[in-house]
Amino acid sequence: MIRRILMIGLMSAAAWQLTGYARIHGKAWLGQQLLERAWQRIEQTGQVVEPWPGAVSHPVGRLSMPRLDIEHLVLEGVETPVLAWGPGLETGAGGHRLLAGHRDTHFRFLQQVRNGDRFKLQLAGAAPEAWQVRSIDVVDARLTAIDMSLSGAHMTLVTCYPFDAVNSGGPLRLVVRLAPAADHRADREDRI
Repeated sequence: MIRRILMIGLMSAAAWQLTGYARIHGKAWLGQQLLERAWQRIEQTGQVVEPWPGAVSHPVGRLSMPRLDIEHLVLEGVETPVLAWGPGLETGAGGHRLLAGHRDTHFRFLQQVRNGDRFKLQLAGAAPEAWQVRSIDVVDARLTAIDMSLSGAHMTLVTCYPFDAVNSGGPLRLVVRLAPAADHRADREDRI
């Protein structure tokens, strides 16, 4: 009898976790579809377009990583409600760009990134930019801060770590630092 009660409890817990997993991934997928429509309108009109009524953010760019065939719309802001829908962007006063994303959805691919990998960032109304990974580190967010006051061409991608952690929101972060690629341009797909 106790064994049966334990099995029912375990099955209920597993069903609850699967439902949560499906909800998070479904939201991430649906968000990118709606954001894509808004991005197309932003590109056509040059005006900020909400992807749906009451949206917490809007697309400001597109991040791609050709080696892994990754492409994500980037939203304005790095607050938790924004990151539920896609990677978010914050730009420091000196130009340092921080892109943050969840480890279990949009930024899961960062576990496969290597030094030297190339990225393309296309911001609304601007020329595409080519970036190259210069370092990958795991840091403790309680002890390490990202310096948003850096001036010049700096871009940092950050997500929670480890990727397979059971509980989210731990103190470790994967930090991927990028510098402009050698040719500084991304106007041709074969350059990145």
